[in-house]
Amino acid sequence: MLAAVVVSAAGLAQAQSACTSNSLNGGYAYLLTGFTYDQYGQQVDLAVSGRMVADGAGNLTAGDTLSYDGTIIKRSYPSGTYTMASDCTGSLTLTSSNGNKANFDFVLHSDGKEMNLIETDAGVILSGTAKRQVQVVQVVASTP
Repeated sequence: MLAAVVVSAAGLAQAQSACTSNSLNGGYAYLLTGFTYDQYGQQVDLAVSGRMVADGAGNLTAGDTLSYDGTIIKRSYPSGTYTMASDCTGSLTLTSSNGNKANFDFVLHSDGKEMNLIETDAGVILSGTAKRQVQVVQVVASTP
């Protein structure tokens, strides 16, 4: 015997909690892949692995390693900002120490544990995911 289950969109919307800027809080490890074009119009493959830390109030920092067609570049973003809509979509801007900016749109999901990102800067096709890092609590035993 087959049973049908009907779930209304309203029921789904109520099951999900609304996001605020505090929904993006703590450390996130990210992995992005894609490509861009060099000054000659040749495709250049990109891969990025890094970590960003959000303060829950619209500010973040990040650092990563970029593979630019096989050339490895370490990058630091000492400042950044983000905005979050109640539907868990948002945008963020990372600013490097030399003033270069990288802009992304994202969707936060899995109760804030993961996000999908896509760079929105012209000429760059870069997307991927970020996952919240688990905070490790170290217990130190003392001897009497």
